[in-house]
Amino acid sequence: MIKAHFTLLVLLIIGLACQQKKDEKSSLALNKDFNPLEFSLEEAIEADKTLRDTSVKISFDHYFKSTGKSYRAYPLKAILAPWLAKIKDTSNLQISFICFDGYAPSMRFSKVLKGEAYVAVRDESLPAGKDWPDSLAEKMRPYYLVWQGIAPEDETYTWPYGLADIRIAAFFDEFAEAYPLHDAKAEKGFSLYQLHCMKCHSINKIGGIMGPEFNYPKSITSYWQKEDIWQFIQNPQAYRYSAKMPPIAHLKREEFEEIYTYLQSISEIKPKE
Repeated sequence: MIKAHFTLLVLLIIGLACQQKKDEKSSLALNKDFNPLEFSLEEAIEADKTLRDTSVKISFDHYFKSTGKSYRAYPLKAILAPWLAKIKDTSNLQISFICFDGYAPSMRFSKVLKGEAYVAVRDESLPAGKDWPDSLAEKMRPYYLVWQGIAPEDETYTWPYGLADIRIAAFFDEFAEAYPLHDAKAEKGFSLYQLHCMKCHSINKIGGIMGPEFNYPKSITSYWQKEDIWQFIQNPQAYRYSAKMPPIAHLKREEFEEIYTYLQSISEIKPKE
């Protein structure tokens, strides 16, 4: 009798786990019919005569790695207001921040709406008439996205500079050809790749173009040894003279292993021509 109850319990747990996985897969299709929105930040700001820039003090600036930075900036939610009014369901939407240099980080739209983001146009520590330090002016313009109240160790928020456009799309529409629907073991690696790598390195032409594509036409796993990829991440300049990529020192080896599993898995999938 006890054995029968135990067997029934095990089957119930397996059934719940399978249902949860099914629900996670189904959630990818949420908002799949949502028409992507993409717009110029500059045009949006100029078109909305009600927008006003304000002084905002950032407790910790993740790009400058410093405290107490102060900017003139527009609240991101105020900029997004005209588009939010047209969106009935924000669940499972992604927002991408597209920069002039090819950097294109993305976040869950719901996470962005819960935070306090500002589109900075000027560093207030500089004298009147100067927006950014001379050495950074071309890099930071036209906009730099900053956040209020983000802890120094929190890497889940993105701080793009040279920000030009914003894109809002359903997760399904944004990542259909990069997500490993065929391989549940690679899903964690995809999430880590999206967080750490996709903002610069596209997969199947999805993501940033600041760095090289990693799956099309050939997967990086087919021409780079696994250990070399790991060592390159730790110290790019040791492999390439004047490499622009900074070391990703906070990436743990076990996280890299998950990413590598994803890269191997997605190597079987190529974008539609």
